[in-house]
Amino acid sequence: MIPGWLRLALHDFWSGEAKGVAGRATTMLLAPAELPFRIAVTARNAWYSRGAAGPTPVPVVSVGNLTVGGTGKTPVVRWLAEWFRARGLRPAIVMRGYGADEVALYRRWFDRGAVFVGPDRVSLVAEAGQRGHRVALVDDGYQHRRLHRDVDVLLVAAEDPWPVRMLPRGPYREPLAAAGRATHLLVTRRSPCRKRSRAWGQRLGLAAPAVPLQEVELCMTGWSDLSGARRQAPDGDVLAVCSIARPEAFVAGINRLLPGARVEPVAFADHHEFSPRDVSGLLGRLAARTLVCTEKDAVKLEPYEEMMPHCAVVGFGVAGEPAGALGNALATVGESVRGAELREANG
Repeated sequence: MIPGWLRLALHDFWSGEAKGVAGRATTMLLAPAELPFRIAVTARNAWYSRGAAGPTPVPVVSVGNLTVGGTGKTPVVRWLAEWFRARGLRPAIVMRGYGADEVALYRRWFDRGAVFVGPDRVSLVAEAGQRGHRVALVDDGYQHRRLHRDVDVLLVAAEDPWPVRMLPRGPYREPLAAAGRATHLLVTRRSPCRKRSRAWGQRLGLAAPAVPLQEVELCMTGWSDLSGARRQAPDGDVLAVCSIARPEAFVAGINRLLPGARVEPVAFADHHEFSPRDVSGLLGRLAARTLVCTEKDAVKLEPYEEMMPHCAVVGFGVAGEPAGALGNALATVGESVRGAELREANG
């Protein structure tokens, strides 16, 4: 487990915020370590490319990325799960469970029995099928090559750094050429400005010209309290608290959503577990302000009853519907599930 202070330091470095002598020194120190990681990833991909993964009992839709967090996997998985649920299907959420906040959030959005957590996602998909789920949505499955997938969605955030630098020199787990392995590409953006997302569309068009691409906007929408009950937007100034991969995007979104408020940001490391000391410190800084946080942070702050009167939780989702090639692929999955149900009903 990477310590919180190191996660924040790496985030600053990977995003280009660690500049000057310190940034250059870190680049020089980590550059030699990038090469063996690249070699290992290339060898691993070559091994898995030798043969196809085995069949699964239910269709699999995988959502993943090339970087370490921050592309919007959680809201995109929810987006796709709700697409299937709206059509009367029973999707399961399959995940490794590195972040307890994500597990808790999926269990809040869906029933607990729909969320399957563990390292062996092949077995989890089989278990989901045995329990009556008709499709499996795999969170962070792009590098899980043992698992067959019917739809393989790769996310790239408009805010992802360029050029590509692989671990530990940068946040990338694979080179950009790995995008050619996907069935569909999604460029996610958190800002109304489309300049950066268009740039990524051009890069991906060169790296994976045969893979259809859709651009989607991740938007803040709706307010609730820590328990998930609806509430009004906060009045006055706010303390914007988050423990996510891209805190700067969250703060910028709050500034757009509450243009008349003064926003003080408080960023913790990604997936940070709030302690009683953290809570006490936040309450001490509040004064007459409202603490605004993400849904991921809400599930970790909810156990602290003293926080309930002071918090407003902002929702985060994907605008619009799956369109084009992705929409068609999901419809094909739905048709295959309906066909299987019909065959079962006829014996």
